[in-house]
Amino acid sequence: MSGQILGDRYEVEQQLGKKSGRWTLLARDLMTHEPVILKVVFIDENLGPDDLKLFTREADALQVLAHPATPRYLGYFEIDLPRGGKALALIQSYLPGTSLDKYLKAERTLSEAEAKQVARKALEILQYLHAQQPPIVHRDIKPSNVLLSDDEGAIATQVNLVDFGSVKSLASADGTTFSIVGTEGYVAPEQIGRRAMTASDLYSLGMTLVVGMTGIEPMNLPHRGLRIDLAQCLQCSPDFATWLKQMTESDVTQRFRTADAALAALPTG
Repeated sequence: MSGQILGDRYEVEQQLGKKSGRWTLLARDLMTHEPVILKVVFIDENLGPDDLKLFTREADALQVLAHPATPRYLGYFEIDLPRGGKALALIQSYLPGTSLDKYLKAERTLSEAEAKQVARKALEILQYLHAQQPPIVHRDIKPSNVLLSDDEGAIATQVNLVDFGSVKSLASADGTTFSIVGTEGYVAPEQIGRRAMTASDLYSLGMTLVVGMTGIEPMNLPHRGLRIDLAQCLQCSPDFATWLKQMTESDVTQRFRTADAALAALPTG
């Protein structure tokens, strides 16, 4: 569908992702000449029970966020489909970069210094998200949602966090949310148990860093019980290994509870 004009204004350049009932498109705004991201959900007989909920949740979240490393809400429009169907398109700002997932598929892993840079910048984003009232939990941090610099020689100089379709505001009294959203292997155990909290994002970030350094998918990492055996798969300084161990603790009471605490404990050098 490259070259197609949607909403009388947005020229599609590339399809970035496709799931049942949902497309992610890179387009160009013909008025501003700036690239944008279109998240399209199809309102038809194939619409999944959560598709519209995720679309609405992402739109609501982006409207309250104003961080340079997260997308901005730019609006939405309707699309008339053949046979009387409709689609909704969420317009959000384009953030440059190459996903950590793409680097890993090209067999480019993170050095310890790069992993620390990514950790620091990602935690600063989480500080912002978790400081919202009520706190916003991303719930789907993984390599494909972490954008790094396009410069192969300095990929960790810029870190952006994208795909806010799974976010949740923690409006309950104890700061938790009760629904299963996320990606297997990166989801904290308590999130699998329908109890996501800000510390759940820290687990997902920790797993993303471990995968980013090792190139090993979460399900293939060596484990001792529920814990990842970092000594078997990761070569890094003892202090950083200890920090990663606490980030990826399966027991939430043993994990860093806040992005502030994780950032303060992150080893330097």
